[in-house]
Amino acid sequence: MSELPAIDPSRLGPPPGARVAVVGGCGGMGRAVVRALLETGVQVALLDLPASIAQHRPPAEALVLALDGSSDREVDRAFGELRGEWQALDGFVDLAGFMKGFHPIAEMPVAVFDEVLNGNLRTQFLCARAALPLLHASPHGSLVNVTSTLGLDVHGGYVHYAAAKAAIIALTKGLARENAPRVRVNAVAPGLTDTAFLQGGTGRPQIFDRMDPTLYAKRVPLKRVAVADDMVGPILFMLGPASRYMTGETLIVDGGTYVQ
Repeated sequence: MSELPAIDPSRLGPPPGARVAVVGGCGGMGRAVVRALLETGVQVALLDLPASIAQHRPPAEALVLALDGSSDREVDRAFGELRGEWQALDGFVDLAGFMKGFHPIAEMPVAVFDEVLNGNLRTQFLCARAALPLLHASPHGSLVNVTSTLGLDVHGGYVHYAAAKAAIIALTKGLARENAPRVRVNAVAPGLTDTAFLQGGTGRPQIFDRMDPTLYAKRVPLKRVAVADDMVGPILFMLGPASRYMTGETLIVDGGTYVQ
């Protein structure tokens, strides 16, 4: 067994100098996570759709790689470039995902179902598979998948998205079992968060009218919807040594809306 990482009680996330890759780093949550990592001295590789990178210029300190995570060839290319720069990853965060359409299952177009499954589940599977060799090359690799509380508490009209997010929770558990003790794998499940995701996702065309966060907030015990910065602490915690005895877990961050 390798030596356990030291825990600094004054620091939430990975130690300075750690190498962390963030898929979806140009999205609302992604930008907040990347900023926090860089501000605490972590080296960051940012991977996202070309349109997202063009829309939100990444920080100059980050290593930037264009990526369509639903394509196995694109994933292999991007992670090949990453391996050319870094020989190991200490952390990996996958924020990839988007929502499209509100349909009961009986009325859902097959193409929409497939697109949502591919853009969420397939992307996180392909990226995790590509990141694992780099994580195993670190003495304390940590992988964090970002899923959704809809994967635990399904609502009508969102079933395609919820099914993908529930599968990501199962994927996380399987990855945790298969890669322990060398690599820890956990998930963070946000509730509704006020980012561009409410229109479909960063770098994608608007595909439905904006949800009303004020209306949704009435059913949240903390009486507001989340903002991107609310997810930074939980994600950094799961990445860093403070959570070193956790793997296969899903951390729910939704203001108390979903209570088991």
